[in-house]
Amino acid sequence: MNATQLALLLAVLAPWLALTALALPALRRRATILLPLAALPALLLALAGPDPDAGIVLPGLLDQARLALDGTARTFLLPGALLWVLAGAYAHRHPLTHPLRFAVFWLLTLAGYLLLVLAADLLTFYAGFALMTFAAYGLVTHTGGVTALRAGRLYLGLMLIGEVALFTAVAWTTMLAGPGNSPDLVGLGAGMEPAAALLFAIGFGLKLGAPGLHAWLPRAHAVAPVPASAVLSGVMIKVGALGAWRLLEGGLEIPGHGDLILTALGLTGTFYAVAAGLRQSEPKTILAWSSVSQMGLVVALLGMAAAGTSPAAVWAGLAVMLAHHGLAKGALFLGTGLLATAADRCTRRALLFGLALAGSALAAAPLSGGALAKAALTTGMPGWLAGVTGTATALLMLHFLRHTASHTPDPEPERSTRGNDRHRGMMGCMVLWWATLAAGLVLPWWVADASLREYVLTTSAIGNGLWPLLLAGVLAGGAWWLRSLWPGIGVAAARPPAPGRSAPRPLPGMGRLAHWWTLTERQLHRWPVIGRVATTMILLLALALAFSSIP
Repeated sequence: MNATQLALLLAVLAPWLALTALALPALRRRATILLPLAALPALLLALAGPDPDAGIVLPGLLDQARLALDGTARTFLLPGALLWVLAGAYAHRHPLTHPLRFAVFWLLTLAGYLLLVLAADLLTFYAGFALMTFAAYGLVTHTGGVTALRAGRLYLGLMLIGEVALFTAVAWTTMLAGPGNSPDLVGLGAGMEPAAALLFAIGFGLKLGAPGLHAWLPRAHAVAPVPASAVLSGVMIKVGALGAWRLLEGGLEIPGHGDLILTALGLTGTFYAVAAGLRQSEPKTILAWSSVSQMGLVVALLGMAAAGTSPAAVWAGLAVMLAHHGLAKGALFLGTGLLATAADRCTRRALLFGLALAGSALAAAPLSGGALAKAALTTGMPGWLAGVTGTATALLMLHFLRHTASHTPDPEPERSTRGNDRHRGMMGCMVLWWATLAAGLVLPWWVADASLREYVLTTSAIGNGLWPLLLAGVLAGGAWWLRSLWPGIGVAAARPPAPGRSAPRPLPGMGRLAHWWTLTERQLHRWPVIGRVATTMILLLALALAFSSIP
């Protein structure tokens, strides 16, 4: 076994070794100290570079599980492992309700993530996917409150639908490959049955939070502890994109106009999520809707790849989006948590400045990682449309900054720390937050190819990045002025009327439209709806399998 193979094996086993170490009483009392260490071997492996020829086989496990680090896996692993390390170190210094419980579910979730990213065969990929999905339930419901448990039920219900679809697709594909075989991920999509591809799309789309399958995401991310929200939004939802890209690069052909439908669905979800986020006032919920919007762009990128746009150009855009969105969104969640407990005015100003930097990167500000991703987007869509998506994201980020500065979420229960211990913990979290923010600003430039780096430095690219931000500023200013005249436009409470004056009338029709919109969105969160969808899907799958067995 060479050094690369040893590093590959250590990266996958590190979370399990950390879980074993929790049996020691001394470590059990300081369980969170193991969180950044468990992801460190994976980060070092990703930094070493891809080596697909150095794969390993684990005989007797999942019918000889195969692991490898090719270029696709490294693109997902590098920003993912970096955020797992930084967020894990943040969690060690951040007050948690149940540190030991949090550490156990964190390590199980990390173990599943690393297994699926480094998997070279389908069964290993699915085992890691399922482990990460169900272990993350413990992160969502960590606090044990009523809101967290309700969000956990919604998350678990929708993930069960996704797992039913994914398990059926995996079983179908594996049976076609012959008994005793686990298909390689390379070339998996070639010649795949359309029904199996649809099942994979449902499973991956639910994890990705694709439009129409997004109901769990705003609720779950809003109630999870801050470090968990950072990895949920910055890392874990993107494994759906990993699975979809494995199929597309493996030769999957989407019949009919499915590619155009996919692109249109992604763009629709991008703008819908921004509109929904603008009706929220809790900062973490706004960030969750922002993730739904950004994943809409990922779906659009996948649709562009299926439509025949240069795979190399789409992959370049997807790689930059993974790096910049994951770390920028991680910095936004971690900074929101810090702002909830920061009392010093200077510290709060520094946090707001950093949050503004991360938000502007998501909105594709000039010279940012978002500008690199936007440059890649323009290879498959008109430049004005890419600019409009930047304007929409900038509007949502301005809305987030406004509510973050004036309203902060309730801090999580603190551990018994006093005086200097609390100060050192806060300073340590600040250092880790700045490191996450800096990584989000620098890493996209490292992973982007030379042509994208050269383009975003041109005058035209800088101008194309500025006008969406200026337009968002004008629109936000106009919206705040209109809200003072017609309180029915937004969710914020209207200011009380001056003495002797009547309250302003709501804008005609806006209140009713917002009411129906809210009711429609809530229906996606109701348990009976989830149950009916699951029952319908199981019946359809049973019929499909029955007809497929008829000669």
